[in-house]
Amino acid sequence: MLSSTSARVGLLRLSASSSARCCLPPPSASARLFQLSRTLHHHSAPSRPSRVSTVGIQQQPFFSLRWQSTSSSTPPPSDPTAKTPPTFFSRIWNRVLTAASKAAASKDSKSSNETTTPPPSFPDLRRLFSLASSQRRRIIIAFALLIISSAVSLSVPAVIGGLIDFFSKGSTTLYGFSFSTIAFSLLGIFLVGACAKAGSNILLDLAGIEVIAALRKRSFANVLRQDVEWADKGAGDVISRLSVDTTIVGESLTDNLGDGLRSAVTTFAAAGAMLYISAKLTLLMCCVVPPAAIGAVFYSRFIRDLTNKTQDAVGELSKTAEERISPPAFRTVTAFNTQDQESKRFNRKVEDVVKLQTREAMATGFFYAGTGLTGNVAILCLLSYGGHLVSRGEITVGDLTSLLLYTAYLGGGLASLTSFATSLMRAIGAGARVFQLMDREPTIRLASPITSSGSLTSQSRPPRIRMEKVSFAYPSRPTIPILRDLDLTIEPGESVALVGPSGVGKSSLHSLLLRYYDPQSGKVTLDDLDIRTLPPSLVRNLAGVVPQSPVLFEASVADNITYGCERVVSRQEVEDAARLANAWEFVMELPDGFDTVIGPRQLSGGQMQRVAIARALVRRPKILLLDEATSALDSRSEALINNSISQIISEGEITVWIVAHRLSTIRSAARVLVLDGGKVVESGKFEELDRPGTRFRGLMAAQLEVSGGEAVKEEEEGEVKKV
Repeated sequence: MLSSTSARVGLLRLSASSSARCCLPPPSASARLFQLSRTLHHHSAPSRPSRVSTVGIQQQPFFSLRWQSTSSSTPPPSDPTAKTPPTFFSRIWNRVLTAASKAAASKDSKSSNETTTPPPSFPDLRRLFSLASSQRRRIIIAFALLIISSAVSLSVPAVIGGLIDFFSKGSTTLYGFSFSTIAFSLLGIFLVGACAKAGSNILLDLAGIEVIAALRKRSFANVLRQDVEWADKGAGDVISRLSVDTTIVGESLTDNLGDGLRSAVTTFAAAGAMLYISAKLTLLMCCVVPPAAIGAVFYSRFIRDLTNKTQDAVGELSKTAEERISPPAFRTVTAFNTQDQESKRFNRKVEDVVKLQTREAMATGFFYAGTGLTGNVAILCLLSYGGHLVSRGEITVGDLTSLLLYTAYLGGGLASLTSFATSLMRAIGAGARVFQLMDREPTIRLASPITSSGSLTSQSRPPRIRMEKVSFAYPSRPTIPILRDLDLTIEPGESVALVGPSGVGKSSLHSLLLRYYDPQSGKVTLDDLDIRTLPPSLVRNLAGVVPQSPVLFEASVADNITYGCERVVSRQEVEDAARLANAWEFVMELPDGFDTVIGPRQLSGGQMQRVAIARALVRRPKILLLDEATSALDSRSEALINNSISQIISEGEITVWIVAHRLSTIRSAARVLVLDGGKVVESGKFEELDRPGTRFRGLMAAQLEVSGGEAVKEEEEGEVKKV
């Protein structure tokens, strides 16, 4: 079965891979020229590929970071929680982080329910590194091993230069040792370096796995603590934050941080070795910096804006695909035979992305061609002047070879530092989104303080439900009132049916009782206790809820029925609840009975509602809330369930609050409430309200007219009598 979540993840991977392909630079000329050093010793690889593809993040040259640090015209707002004024260093960092993370985090927040994602700041960087504090020991050991492996890698150019001089001069010893001794010693050193690199990689991977797992657990736990109002606005890119963003943060704190340390060691050590071998040649290599920096400025400015546009187009593509591939939409597309139209619509979105990515690929190709040409010219100058120095006897051929190899190491180290800086900026942007998810406080807290609720949990009878002068409008539509000064009282053990036109707030009353929302004015009480002084979990434990569109999870039938029960439920209780809900017959026809694993789409609507009714009954609730619970059932099943509801009502042990429009369901209630204009306009028994001139009679007449007239009424009443 197709799902919107799998579609979303697949599209993320698709867009990531396509973006990454056009962003990766080709190897530089110097790197190609000196592949010999990398073949001799694999430790010289500057970094390991990340497990997460970069989506819309360009691997920019090192000098683009210098330009970005001065490109922001307006510094981000200071952290409101800071106790001391920001230092000069932190202000500079804030400017760098805000500018460098625009391409990483500016567009992902559009699908979120939050208005904006706060811009990354220097405190975010400190908090980001604090996430790895639990893995401090592993990371320290990994860094020590990393330095060992880097030292081995950096010895390769010097060894190659020494060997060239050794063979060219026809010497019998090198550094006082024979060639065989040197060869076996190098083999041992390389083996130590390989073991150190393996240990470093393993420890950093394990640390990253633990950090990612902890982030996901904390973020998901806080998501589940949010209020319904937050979910109504749309959970936004929660899936992306829980999967992609947490992985980015975890890898940046471990793998990428290790790569950054290795690159820094390689860069500074290579530069020092070059200065030691020949200061003249090293200064000559520095002449390539200004043209590369100027080119990086224009390239970074162009590619940053183009990347943002590309991510916008990819977002539209993902949105279109997700809307059409979600299970309900997929059925609609299939039913109306609009596959060709939807394919054309999606293809247009793909073409928009292709056009932008083509421009991006062209810009990247020309830029790296220019930088490659600059590097080749620099190497040519280096060889020419270096050959001149060799002829004059200032340096040896081995020294020139070592310097060229260290030049390749220096270029690789700078490129890796650029990649590390980009990944760090991206991690800070992703971390800001994860922190926003972790730090969000719900409007209605699950663990709100309580004063005196012992009577509600200890007494066997249901509580009295009272709503006093309640006015309510949904937070998403605050200007459209649903309830206006509503007064309502339901006595313990009473059965009440609530009827009214669509959109008058019938289901909203259930939501207020369950404290999904708080009213704008007035109060809701249970035994004269304002539910705002009670923990929402206590109020919800008193109720069994059967919504109009029930949700079943990927679990067995028995697990779905016992879902949410804090006590241990026996199999006999599960079966009794299923019998009472008229679910026993179809459950026993399933392959494994109550142990059959079902999902959201494997049962019919009527079967799902019967499982939901059994789920509510097995909780032994004191309040049973039925919101159009029989709307998807046929007449026979509805009559059987109404008979069960009537049996529950007759016992008087629980309060039954029904929202319904079917006569047979309404008739089973002891009292009928008619809601209109945000208030209760009529109240009484079914027989009292079923008279000419009442609002109730008007509602029922309209329903019967739509349903087919009095014949429907007679048929429903006949079914009730048969039962």
